[in-house]
Amino acid sequence: MTRTTSLAPHLTTWPQLGQLVNGSVVTMGVFDGFHRGHQILARRACDRAHELLIPSVLLTFDPHPLLLTRPERAPRQLMTVTERVETALALGIDHVIVLPFDRQMASTSAESFVSDGLVQRLGARHVVVGVNFRFGRGGTGDTDYLQEAGHWHGFDVDPVPLVEHRGRVCSSTNVRGLLAGGDLTAARGLLGRSADRVLGPRSIAATA
Repeated sequence: MTRTTSLAPHLTTWPQLGQLVNGSVVTMGVFDGFHRGHQILARRACDRAHELLIPSVLLTFDPHPLLLTRPERAPRQLMTVTERVETALALGIDHVIVLPFDRQMASTSAESFVSDGLVQRLGARHVVVGVNFRFGRGGTGDTDYLQEAGHWHGFDVDPVPLVEHRGRVCSSTNVRGLLAGGDLTAARGLLGRSADRVLGPRSIAATA
């Protein structure tokens, strides 16, 4: 199966997407840092896609949604969008779609996001998300909403619990905090992989 990204530099919008008429397995999120939890989402999506003999799709957003909705709380990036795309493909994801998080995206209702994007564009048959994932205008969409929508639209939802490593939740926020405090060993533990891109001088300086 050919692995592709969207239009260079990996940015596209719903109207530009080709329809995956045979269906897909979709995982969604920002995926900044691609920590252990993110990796589990990607691998579960790949495994389910292989079982169903359909492509796996990782759907992410750039810039970080908070940069538009709550700019004073927007975090500094652990990875560039290109690094996120490359990491997803290296983990076995077939297609990576990076949607620009602009005012139009921020105003999209959870219902429209599901019906127009996941169902019509991607033909979602199975959706893998973290239990704390939220989407749609004002963050009104959550895993409960997804499961209800899946019942009506014909896709299954796999809500993945938060992943912990040595008593810490694997989250981008916690990785940033550990980097800012200079605890590179603990940060690597949450990332769970070779982390040169995240732990390099650029990223460490950015979190200071």
